Amino acid sequence: MDSPPTDPRDVVLTMAGVRSLTILEVARACAIAHVRTTDAQRLIAQLAHPETVEPDELVRGTELAYALALMLERRRDPGLSWEQAQTWRVTFDLDADDPIADAEAKAAVENAVAYGLTPAEAGELTLAQAEAYGAIAASRRS
Repeated sequence: MDSPPTDPRDVVLTMAGVRSLTILEVARACAIAHVRTTDAQRLIAQLAHPETVEPDELVRGTELAYALALMLERRRDPGLSWEQAQTWRVTFDLDADDPIADAEAKAAVENAVAYGLTPAEAGELTLAQAEAYGAIAASRRS
């Protein structure tokens, strides 16, 4: 196993980054941090106001944040380990949203529902394809 780097990596964890994770990546992060997926959103939200959080909940939320940061960093470097992630200097910017990513996600899901596709498939449609798909689906319903 690789030993942790001597100089810790600086990682900024944003809410936009967290929201870009797949369900599988979030599930992996929760498993690493020993957190139920049903508790994940609450624990991350509490990190925005750590002064109001009980110490044990703060530790759980912080461990989850490090695990989420690991999932994001593994997209660039799949060989990273949990042991390495625990040496990082993670900065939380949990107020940072990405309205463009939110709009893309909403459009992909709306089209997926409308056309009976997966969100990934719907998100890859060109505007012309989406219009054609809608017209064909409407003509078949009539």
